[in-house]
Amino acid sequence: MQKKTLLVLIAMLFFLAACISPKKLAPNNDKPYVVLKLDDLWYEHGLVHPGWQKAVDYLNEQKVIGTIGLICDSLEDGDSTYYQWIKQRHSEGYEIWHHGYCHCKPTADGAEQREFRGMDYDYQLENLMKAQHLAREKLGIIMHSFGAPYNSTDDFTAQAMAQIPDLKVWMYKETKTPTDKFVLPRIAEVNIEYPVHIPDFEQFKSGYEQFINEPILVIQGHPRSWAEDKNRFEAFKQIVTFLKSEGVRFTTPYVYYQMQKENL
Repeated sequence: MQKKTLLVLIAMLFFLAACISPKKLAPNNDKPYVVLKLDDLWYEHGLVHPGWQKAVDYLNEQKVIGTIGLICDSLEDGDSTYYQWIKQRHSEGYEIWHHGYCHCKPTADGAEQREFRGMDYDYQLENLMKAQHLAREKLGIIMHSFGAPYNSTDDFTAQAMAQIPDLKVWMYKETKTPTDKFVLPRIAEVNIEYPVHIPDFEQFKSGYEQFINEPILVIQGHPRSWAEDKNRFEAFKQIVTFLKSEGVRFTTPYVYYQMQKENL
């Protein structure tokens, strides 16, 4: 009787093992997560720039998730079609992230500055808050991640960011001022574009192979710059195809932050 019971237990164990997802049994922990940090969406000439549409269509076709850096003053001038395009991307899983209110080069003390470098605390806080308000009002979206225009920040940026609890993630933080935000660093050698606006597969691959053991790679690109040059878009496609063949795990900044938070 005992032998029969033991055999039944062994059979049950084999059955349970077969029911467990292979993903759980052997998670793909040897490849980095990858964030496609795509910059500079705004409303122009009554539409979404063709470069953005082309990039999103391709990523959807490949079942690859990306992110969209929204320049938020565009929500003041956009129309319902523009808003719906953004909301549709959000529903597909793209993260809509805070890429500044104006992405402008304001003047302070007679010198050209950046939106989040060289401007005072009040200016930076106001721009951060205006952008958050517009995204919530026009799109019904709470933005959780921030990446400064030109990746340019200073001490006041960190102080102002501390006043925006909804912003959890800071991509490419430049200032050394401490922050309570979850920082996703920039690795200059691993990028989509070399130089900015020009995707280069070979340079990307070289950088990727150097930093393949990093837990996450945040790679930046500008889809508006790829639309009219077939070679640029083909290089971007090569990068995505290569990353898929490598078995990387595409994610978004806020999703990655949530995963890390759960593991603490």
